[in-house]
Amino acid sequence: MEEQRKKAPSKNSAPKKNVSHKKGFNYMKKKYVIHGFSVISLLIMTPVFFIIAVLLIVIPRSDISYIEKRKLAEFPEFSFESYFSGEYTAKVTEFYDDTVPDRDNFKTAGYNFKSIFGLHTEDEVKMIGTPVAVVNDKNKDKNKTDESSKSSGQNKTDNKDNKSDQKTDGKKTESSDKETSQDNGNAKIDKEHDEYKEASNGLIVVKHDGHYRGLELFSGGSGDTYVEAMKNFHNDIGDGVKIYSMSAATASQYYLPPSFEQYSVDQKETMDDIASRYGDSAAYVDVISALQNHVNEDIYLRTDHHWSPLGAYYAAQAFANSAGVPFKDISTYKKVKVTDNFSGTLAAWSEDANLTNDTEEFSYYQPDNYDQCTTTYYTTSLEDDGTGNFFNEVGHPEQNAYLTFMGGDEVVVKVDTNVKNGRKLLIVKDSYGNALPGYLFGSFEKICVVDMRYFQSNLVQYAKDEGITDMLFAMTTFSAVGGNADNLENLRVQ
Repeated sequence: MEEQRKKAPSKNSAPKKNVSHKKGFNYMKKKYVIHGFSVISLLIMTPVFFIIAVLLIVIPRSDISYIEKRKLAEFPEFSFESYFSGEYTAKVTEFYDDTVPDRDNFKTAGYNFKSIFGLHTEDEVKMIGTPVAVVNDKNKDKNKTDESSKSSGQNKTDNKDNKSDQKTDGKKTESSDKETSQDNGNAKIDKEHDEYKEASNGLIVVKHDGHYRGLELFSGGSGDTYVEAMKNFHNDIGDGVKIYSMSAATASQYYLPPSFEQYSVDQKETMDDIASRYGDSAAYVDVISALQNHVNEDIYLRTDHHWSPLGAYYAAQAFANSAGVPFKDISTYKKVKVTDNFSGTLAAWSEDANLTNDTEEFSYYQPDNYDQCTTTYYTTSLEDDGTGNFFNEVGHPEQNAYLTFMGGDEVVVKVDTNVKNGRKLLIVKDSYGNALPGYLFGSFEKICVVDMRYFQSNLVQYAKDEGITDMLFAMTTFSAVGGNADNLENLRVQ
């Protein structure tokens, strides 16, 4: 027994196997394999990165983003002062980051990749940003103050010359010509669309009738500045000129899902309240109700923040009825298709792949007396810029189709028609008003168009010089309650 115990190997005295050599061999083999792959990767990636770096320098860089509707950063001018302050190198970095070759295609690819993220709901709605519940407070706009109710989380606007500090839900962000804060859901917004820096509560993308639609949520505002502007223009111009006020709602007024109504103030109630306060100073054109009768038609663009040319037709009809001038039926117009693949501002701002890829038709309507009308262009300081077409061919119509009307906003336009009724119209507008004049070529003898954000002369004197009989303020509700309304006072006194 004792002999057996002696023979029995103890736990600690088990025979040692000679595995150190085998383990060491496998370890060294693995190490060399990994090292080999690292060397191969380095040999491949180094020239790849070098080639990419050279190409980024040599290949022509983008200077305009048609998707984002903006000019890209420019290479800065060198100065010792800017160099030593760090401003020069910062702008060089911004230039190379912003002007990547073929930027728009890269952006589109990025939208497609990001489409797998985001907040989605049962109602097939994607929320862009963080909208704040505003609960449609009917009494909010009766406070007659530029600061909206804190309990409803509204914006306090203080926008001079369209450059503002924006407060949204207690968060203050600097607005610039290139972009606004994404705190309220908005992404890079060009100066051409400054009206959307104010009164915005974010953006949602809705799937409706098999198509995607972008909807801007309206946070409202007092409209005090706009009310005062209507009164002041009436006092300065006098009773000899009839003033009209038309504020167009955005598409969310008509197509917002019921479960999201808490995020958007009723735009008609807001404008009705504003109209009640400027009273007889201007005739109120209730275009919001006029378009309500046509919600089953394509009155708003799905991918863009503007109404469609058809929606503008019904708006012009409502104005013509109010002004008591003749107005031709849509059947008398020639429909001209610009593109089948339009993708507008909301697709760009939302960066939503579904909306970006769900393109739409863009067509305008040419009046039957178009060839008998003369369109003259002026700079915003009223220097003659020659005659041209009211409806223009534009580059990249897939993104720029809305520029068909007058080529954009930073112009002054005068149209002399073949109508001889003594009625001469001045349209003071934001970008919503661009699509209106073409429907009024058969209604007025002369039509002048200025943009409330860019006109550099005294508007009262301009109206007198042109012998204006009718003056239409045509803009979106965002402009009427936001910082763009401040410019109306500038136009009156500058």
